[in-house]
Amino acid sequence: MIPKIKKVNLSTQLVDTMTTLIEDGSWKLGDKLPNEVELAASFEVSRNVMRESMKILENFGILESKTGIGTFISQTALSAIHNMRFFDELKNNTTVEMIMETRIIIEPELAYYATLRATEDDISFLKDIFMENTSGNREKFFKERHDFNFHLFLAKCSKNTILENLLFSMLDQLKGSDYLKFNQHVELEASTNSYENHKEIANAIFHKDALLAKELMSQHLAVRMDTINSSYNKDLATSKKIRKTREKK
Repeated sequence: MIPKIKKVNLSTQLVDTMTTLIEDGSWKLGDKLPNEVELAASFEVSRNVMRESMKILENFGILESKTGIGTFISQTALSAIHNMRFFDELKNNTTVEMIMETRIIIEPELAYYATLRATEDDISFLKDIFMENTSGNREKFFKERHDFNFHLFLAKCSKNTILENLLFSMLDQLKGSDYLKFNQHVELEASTNSYENHKEIANAIFHKDALLAKELMSQHLAVRMDTINSSYNKDLATSKKIRKTREKK
C-alpha cells in the first residue's frame, strides 16, 4: 500500500517516500510506474509536486522516462539513490571539519598518484605556475583562489575522475561555507603559506618523488585544519565574552 504524504515539504517528502518504496522492494527495478495523474492521486499531492519529484529522481538516474512508453524504475536505481543521498548530505549537512577530515584522508593519495600519472603537459603547466618569469598561465591560475585551483589540478593529474569529482564537490561546498566567510582573516593568512606549501609539493612532483608529495600534502592539510580550528575556537571564545558582557549590562 502506498503511504500518504504529509503536506510539509511535499517534494522532498515525496522523493524520500518513493526511494523508500524502491529500497524496500515495494517497487521493483525495471517496473513501469503508473502515469503522473494516477501517482499524484495515490500520494494525494498535486500534479506539479508529483512532476517535480519525478524530475528530481530522473535527474539522479533513479527513474527513466521513455517517450511514448512511460516512466520506469532504473536498473541502477539503488546505487543512484545512494549517490543522491550523498550529494544531499554534502550540500545540506556537511561541516567544514568533516570536509577537511575527508580531504586529509584522500588528498595525500591524490598527490601520490598525481606524481606517478602526471603527463608532460601537466608538468609543464605546473612549472609555468611556480617558476619565475612565467607566461599567462600563472595569471589565469591565480585569477581565482590559488589554494582550491592547485588541489583540483592535482586531482586532475591523478587521472581518477571519481576522486576528482568528489574533491570538486567538497571544495565547492567549502568555498560557500559561512564558517570560512566568518574567518576571512584565516583565509588571508593561509593563502600566503599555501603557495609555499604548494610549491614544495610541485617540486616533489617535478622530481617524481610520489612518497614525498604524499607526505607534504598530508602535512599541508593537517596544518590547515589546525589553523582553521584554532581560529574558530578563538572567535567562538571572543563571541561568548562579548555576549556575557552585554548580558551583564
